[in-house]
Amino acid sequence: MSQAILPAPVALRPPELVVKAVFDGKRLGLQLHYIEGMGKELSRARACWFAPGRLWVSEQSSDASTLAWLKRLYRGEHVDVDSGLAIITAAIRSPQPDYFTQRLDVQVFPLAKVDPGKGRHAVSFYFDSLCVKAMHALRGQFHPAAKAWQVHGDVEDILDTLKEAALVEDVHVFVHENPVVLEDLVASSSAESPISVPAATPERGMGAGGDDEEGAGFLSAELEESSRFEVDGVLMSQACAAAGLRDYQEVGVHHLVSQSGACLGDDMGLGKSRQTVVATRLIAGEGRVLILCPASLRINWEREIHAVYPQGMVGIVGEDRHTTLYGCDWVIANYERLGGLVRDPELAFEVMAIDEAHYLKEHQAGRTRNAFVLATRIPRRYVVTGTPLLNREVELHTLLRMTGHRLGSMSLRDFRKAYSGSKERRAELAAALKGWMLRRRKDVLKDLGTKSRQVRYISPPEGLGAYNEIYADMSLYVMPKIVKLRQALEALKTQFLIETVEGLGEGDKIIIFCEYMATVQAMKAAFSAAGIQCVTLVGSDSAKRRQAAIDAFQNDPAVTVFIGTTSAAGVGITLTAANYVAFASLPWTPALMRQAEDRAYRLGQQRDVIVIVPLIENTLDDGVWRLLQSKQETEDDVVESVRAALPGELASAVDAANAALLLEAA
Repeated sequence: MSQAILPAPVALRPPELVVKAVFDGKRLGLQLHYIEGMGKELSRARACWFAPGRLWVSEQSSDASTLAWLKRLYRGEHVDVDSGLAIITAAIRSPQPDYFTQRLDVQVFPLAKVDPGKGRHAVSFYFDSLCVKAMHALRGQFHPAAKAWQVHGDVEDILDTLKEAALVEDVHVFVHENPVVLEDLVASSSAESPISVPAATPERGMGAGGDDEEGAGFLSAELEESSRFEVDGVLMSQACAAAGLRDYQEVGVHHLVSQSGACLGDDMGLGKSRQTVVATRLIAGEGRVLILCPASLRINWEREIHAVYPQGMVGIVGEDRHTTLYGCDWVIANYERLGGLVRDPELAFEVMAIDEAHYLKEHQAGRTRNAFVLATRIPRRYVVTGTPLLNREVELHTLLRMTGHRLGSMSLRDFRKAYSGSKERRAELAAALKGWMLRRRKDVLKDLGTKSRQVRYISPPEGLGAYNEIYADMSLYVMPKIVKLRQALEALKTQFLIETVEGLGEGDKIIIFCEYMATVQAMKAAFSAAGIQCVTLVGSDSAKRRQAAIDAFQNDPAVTVFIGTTSAAGVGITLTAANYVAFASLPWTPALMRQAEDRAYRLGQQRDVIVIVPLIENTLDDGVWRLLQSKQETEDDVVESVRAALPGELASAVDAANAALLLEAA
């Protein structure tokens, strides 16, 4: 019997490590074959990730030494290192001088109100080791919250040093004309019910310590104090009537038009967008209006504008070519797309409206800095949000400064000291906000039904084994553990929510809010398995897919369930087909919870809305619910006190003259 001959094993050819190389004279960037875990090794070897080009960058100028460096790093890995020599050699022989520097987004800001001994300018850029060396040469101090260096020397010194140390040519540096403020960031002080779980202790370098050489400043701007204006009541009433606004909405338009900066803080669902569209066009005349909003709301704003001004030319930053924006009456930009506007002061605006303005509550965020830079160029600025205060009193500071309110001229430290930490201080803050913030609740809608909450304590049939296992895991750090616990709780509520939907009556529809995208997909599968038609919405959905889900839920009687994350589905959309709302997880603030509920409870809703809050006893749910009650007290003391102080007649004011008198009286 003959013996079978087995084929010899085939050796797999290792992939080439170096895919691409770019050299600019000092920096060598390498696109490398991905191997899990090597990113940390490259960072330890003093290479930096250059996101705009998707390259690992190091200060190398020799092909041989670079190859030896790679061989040391990738010893034992199944990759072909030697094949990269030709690619590296070719790059070094043909340098591209501006490849990196034109993408570093280097900006220089003159500083106002600064100790000259600490430097009169701030410089920001995408992280680059050579630019960091330039900052050290300028005796710079890094401010993490500002993501910028405070440096010595005038603009010419800064430009010369950047060119000499980092090869950054003047043409790739944007020098701002208007000064900004570098102000100390202070910690919050509002008393809250803490959420705590047993967890691993962070190592040094993971947030447990700081760097004594770093500064604590954030970048802001000093803006002129808001002014009041006479309003052409006839023209305003005509514009409001043409837009189909209700009486209370006309009052809102007057509130904005009559001052150079203000807050429209109406409850969700009262038509803030439509009021803002009419007001900003009245203010701008034939000039250009800038609308800042979350990315998910750009299409909604475009629709609102065209609903009132069908012939209006609307440009969307990131979708339309930048040059076309010059021919637009309206420009819509999401917070992450402000860089191009910041670098083009020639594109002028008469007025800026900031939708969901609570997104700017973090003083140190890049979007907040960019919004302040734009604000220095725009004479009239308004913030629009149904949730002006999410957690703490200090969150209002940014909005007050952005609109030119006198309290915004206070330092953040002084503002916190004066207005946070006690009920009495919050009462003083509420009094100071009168006239700046206009806030109406849904009782101005006479044809709107009621909204009620039902807290239901449930016992999952599968028990808490999975939850308790995570809770007992001491290898997890605090925040990852809290995330895992909340995800487990969401999953444990799936069966209860299915049973709730199965018990709905004919014509009833429900919105279910989750905090995590994975839960949304898991719930969709569970509902589909139960024969229930549903649609979903999460942050990664395209605008087209997002709108299709909304339209299906609103118009298709067979689609009875809308499942989405609170961050994506809880803001800026109308879901009035629903008369039930349920939370698989609670948001971290009462304002976000109310904002999510009011996707259903808003203008156009004809039925009563019932909000179902399922809680699992003796779990993290208890702590989050207590936390929400604590934060609600802070919000009531400030925001709702402003609303309560407004004359009730505001809701039914008929003409602009009466509205003006009432507002002045407030």
